[in-house]
Amino acid sequence: MTKHQIHKIFLAVLLLFICNTCFSSKLSEKRKKKKEAAALISNAPYTIVQDTTTHDDKIAVHADTLFNKNYELKKIVTSYDLIPDTAWQNANVFSVKYDTIFHYDYVPVDPAYAYTGKIKFIKPYKFFRPSEQLNIPRVAMVTGMIGGLYAGANAWWSSAWYSQTEKEKFHTFNDWGEWNQMDKIAHSFNCYFESKWHYDLYKWAGVKEKNAIWIGMLYGNMWQLSIELNDGFQKKWGFSWGDMVMNVSGSLLFGIQQYVWHEQRIQLKISAFPVNYSKYDDPLVKERTNKLYGTSFTEILLKDYNAMTFWLSVSPGSFIKNPKSKFPKCIQVSFGYGASGMLGGYRNIWNKNDLSGDQVLDNIDPADLIDRTDIQRLRRFYFSFDLDWTKLPVKKHWAKGLMKVLNIIKLPFPALELNNNKHGSKVAWHWLRF
Repeated sequence: MTKHQIHKIFLAVLLLFICNTCFSSKLSEKRKKKKEAAALISNAPYTIVQDTTTHDDKIAVHADTLFNKNYELKKIVTSYDLIPDTAWQNANVFSVKYDTIFHYDYVPVDPAYAYTGKIKFIKPYKFFRPSEQLNIPRVAMVTGMIGGLYAGANAWWSSAWYSQTEKEKFHTFNDWGEWNQMDKIAHSFNCYFESKWHYDLYKWAGVKEKNAIWIGMLYGNMWQLSIELNDGFQKKWGFSWGDMVMNVSGSLLFGIQQYVWHEQRIQLKISAFPVNYSKYDDPLVKERTNKLYGTSFTEILLKDYNAMTFWLSVSPGSFIKNPKSKFPKCIQVSFGYGASGMLGGYRNIWNKNDLSGDQVLDNIDPADLIDRTDIQRLRRFYFSFDLDWTKLPVKKHWAKGLMKVLNIIKLPFPALELNNNKHGSKVAWHWLRF
């Protein structure tokens, strides 16, 4: 075999390889497109195909609707007619009976679609209706909204709170005994409802249950961690491991229930009512509380632990497995904890020249100290009832969403109180406890 013949054979093999490669790539692309089209068709509730029939030697084209498993229809009764029928018992006696003729129609099992006699799609999801599958635009909208709120909240904290306090190196401190532990319960409460609200938002966007639970817990702790990190650089405060423990406990109270029961049978709630500090008949107390807690209802709700009560509301009806039980699931039994008489984090002594301060008073001139330790710092425990807003029979999706938001509020109900009063009754009754 000559060298020239070898070159020809090599070129022929190379040309054959190139043609085969090109043909194979085109074939694989066609197969890929075919698979994608088949997947698209299989995911569609139905497919409309063109068909032809021959009638009187003429070809007629019509559309056939082919349903698949994603579009299940159920038979329903739309109306009925009563047709009288006469039955003679004898020559003089007859009776009339009625035959019932039912008229049927077919509707989709999935209410996201409408059937009107002709196959027709309507808008799959109204705005307030949660998506039944992952909705990327909604996920993007929720994530962007949370990101914007997070950035805005951090900017507000920095300007409203932290810009007015003295800073130092990052440090930790132990504040477990402050405010009769009301601050710690508040951290648990905040992380609980923040985790739940974020979960609700991502469920609305069609995120799977388990993923939405983890996202909710992560975001809830993220909000609280931002505050703790900022506190760590403030001389007045510090990073509190106690706060972090309570943050995690609040998110776990939500996450474990949602994972196991797929609902919240045990809920953290809050109630608040402004305290009348004029009852102490002391202008120094009034000045102190105005500086510590503010004067507007919003400031009091955020700062004044004397005005707050935190509740653990349990739904007994949710634990009843008997489907015939008539016990209303919206009724809750509530156990509350509050405090009163607190004019400082640890004790009712302060520097009259620093009304908002709550620091060590060892080096302060005794003439500048205000001592109101005669005012008892009480711990108050309550037993009451409540209402689970989410179990109310509302049908509108926007109303259901509103009920989820309002469900953090404990409604006023009669309550029995136990306290540690040293100079009076340890038991009290409230016809309405706010």
